[in-house]
Amino acid sequence: MAKRAIPEINAGSMADIAFLLLIFFLVTTTMDKDTAYVRSIPKPIKTDIIPPPVSERNMLAIKANNQNQILIRDEIVDVELISDKVLKFYQANEKQNVDGNFPFYSRVSPSFIEDQIKGVEKQIEELEKNDSPKEFIDVKFQELDAWMKKKAALALYGGSSLPEIDFQANIRIEVAATTQYEIFAKIHSEIEEALYELRDKESKRIFNTSFGVLKRKNSLDASGLEEKDKLELLELLYPARIIEVTPKR
Repeated sequence: MAKRAIPEINAGSMADIAFLLLIFFLVTTTMDKDTAYVRSIPKPIKTDIIPPPVSERNMLAIKANNQNQILIRDEIVDVELISDKVLKFYQANEKQNVDGNFPFYSRVSPSFIEDQIKGVEKQIEELEKNDSPKEFIDVKFQELDAWMKKKAALALYGGSSLPEIDFQANIRIEVAATTQYEIFAKIHSEIEEALYELRDKESKRIFNTSFGVLKRKNSLDASGLEEKDKLELLELLYPARIIEVTPKR
């Protein structure tokens, strides 16, 4: 019996099919991204001036120990409660209350801001005249820029004064070397959630729009100053002063 000839399979289109499948999987596959927090750390400046000690009321100490437990002011709390603690830290004395366990607020007037601007400008002139180190002059220019932003913020905020939390108020994060990274990321996520809530509430009150909308408009129109000024006002009212301590072993 004669052997039948086995017809050849046309594999000419296999390469095209494989290429299309590859594109399909590349488009539809989602990849997990590592969560990371990058912060700019200012350069140290050598000076003989000893900074004043930070009062306990101005520090919200958040710690994570070797057992991945969260301690806020040495009290063990659930990680989901961090945002609530941050909210209380900012809001306890916001309405001119006098709770000694939390940062006090002050109110800066237009005349006070103008006096500070003139004073810093005079200091810059003196430093430049005496050929002082560039680092010191740069610091004063940064201070001048901060007061100029406060001046613009007060005009945008309206009223006779601008509320400002104590300049020493900060959130201090300290984790153990063996703390899981997910815990560290969750701490930051909870802090950001609280700050967003504070800024969003104030944005709706002052500008009748959400904080998220302002951020989107600002990202779409980088040349526009209106949203940028509004965002700077909200960040001035609720500053993100976060200190990360070197992990302990």
